[in-house]
Amino acid sequence: MLILWIALGFAAVYAFLQGYYLVYWSHTPTYIPASVDIPSHGVSIVIVAHNEAKNIHGCIQSILNQKYLAALFEIIIVDDHSSDETIDKIRAIANEQVHYFQLKDFPEYIHAPAFKKSGITLAVDKAKHEHILVIDADCVFGEDWLSTTVNAFVQNKSVFQTGPVVLPNKHDMLEKMQEVEQLTLMLITGAGITSGLHDIANGANMIFAKAAFKEINGYEGNYKYASGDDMFLIEKMRAAFPNGISFLKSDKAIVYTEGKKTWEALIAQRLRWAGKNKGLKSKVIINIWSFIGLYHFLLLLTFATAVLALIPWKPFVILLLVKWFADYFVIKASASFFNRTDLLKLFIPLQVFYFWYIISLSLAMGLGKKSDWRREA
Repeated sequence: MLILWIALGFAAVYAFLQGYYLVYWSHTPTYIPASVDIPSHGVSIVIVAHNEAKNIHGCIQSILNQKYLAALFEIIIVDDHSSDETIDKIRAIANEQVHYFQLKDFPEYIHAPAFKKSGITLAVDKAKHEHILVIDADCVFGEDWLSTTVNAFVQNKSVFQTGPVVLPNKHDMLEKMQEVEQLTLMLITGAGITSGLHDIANGANMIFAKAAFKEINGYEGNYKYASGDDMFLIEKMRAAFPNGISFLKSDKAIVYTEGKKTWEALIAQRLRWAGKNKGLKSKVIINIWSFIGLYHFLLLLTFATAVLALIPWKPFVILLLVKWFADYFVIKASASFFNRTDLLKLFIPLQVFYFWYIISLSLAMGLGKKSDWRREA
């Protein structure tokens, strides 16, 4: 039966892909800070903020609490046309390490709709240090995050390094699903960079050399996309410095960020991410995401047709069991590294949530829905 062979083919590719990621995740070296690691490198920490009044103070305070010499780092905040009290919150922090600029005061830097890229470019020009560390305004950090990130970047002689971004432990099932998805994405990110299969970065935790940013002309050529400050940059860095890209595999370098609170906000964010991927020169990651979407569609199709007695149950069972088996080991590997094995007990219900999420996202993309990131909650 044709559908059985199709199911077997998809299942084999899926199992191979997940196995590939597991192997290269194990080959990704874990960075263990030396006990004698003393911060000695200057770094400019960049935040582009839009309507982050509720988060910005906690983010800045978390940075100021780092175990890093105050004289060696500065915080540059670029306000991206906020309409709330973001600027007031920043001004209230009286600290000489904190510098802020309003993007509207620098029209020569503005390239709509790429406001975040415009803000990062402005901040890079204003930075006094060679190492540029970009984060998001809704993030918080452990006290060793900064020293671990900078020391690893220098020791590995990288020009671009991305690090782990993890969601905090929540009780809501939607947020737990996002926690698992994010843990999986961290494993895929590390494995992809180590193997050279593809490059993924996260704009909430990436560090690069200022000179390298200048050499590749920053985001020139990418300004027509509102998002993608991370993906476009790592792609250009890889092209210019093929051996200078790294992933920081360390639980000391984790950045914590909140997940989306509603299905609508989650789908909107993922649509935005999908939009930026279309502009990448490499189509590997797009092809992989497309395959994952097709796999879930085939799961739905075989289930529906089996219920209607149009085909046997065997194709659906094969697809389901292979997916669950492969996913479990990937999630277990990442959850074990990031000390989140408590999520494994929710594996089956979260798989159901994830299936619905993928189908909803695929339908939204198929219907051509767009996302305005400024409206995301």
